[in-house]
Amino acid sequence: DDAKARAPPPSSAAWNSTETSTSYDWTFTTPYGGSVSVAPSRAAPAPTWEPTSLRIDRAMLTERDPIQLYDELTLYESELDDNGVARLALKVRAMPKCWFVLLRFWLRVDGVRVRLRETRFFCDVTQRDKAGTVCVVRETQLRDETWDELRARGAPSAPSQYPDCDQAASVLLAAGGPVRVDTHALHLAR
Repeated sequence: DDAKARAPPPSSAAWNSTETSTSYDWTFTTPYGGSVSVAPSRAAPAPTWEPTSLRIDRAMLTERDPIQLYDELTLYESELDDNGVARLALKVRAMPKCWFVLLRFWLRVDGVRVRLRETRFFCDVTQRDKAGTVCVVRETQLRDETWDELRARGAPSAPSQYPDCDQAASVLLAAGGPVRVDTHALHLAR
């Protein structure tokens, strides 16, 4: 009876055989670039993102059309235990002819790295193909450099020059440097 009381429960073997992992990305970097969710339909396959040569119509975005909807939302933000900043934010803007969404991840690890991942979605609602579908263009840009790489190419390398994602985007854009750009299109039926 005493041995029976000390025997582990049957489920403990499964528990003991599991591997635990403590590795995680403490910078909260996300590769998320948006997802598509549509009502299921037997008539049409679900739309998918396809590589494209189409580009976001920046001229249309700068037109003086009235903004019908604008919102900005911080999804998460961390000061990385006083070692920098990580922030994921979303901006949404709708005008009569188009809509635009910016999902921006900003990372600054002081003395180590800066990373700016921007995913832009754009849809010109005035342009439809013969089937009546509209096209959403998704553009993802990634800038990711160490402080040493910034210094080596003469770019600003003081953390104070990158206080937030908006100023960092301006500084990194002006400083040039490596940028990875991926562009995809999604055709949506009305």
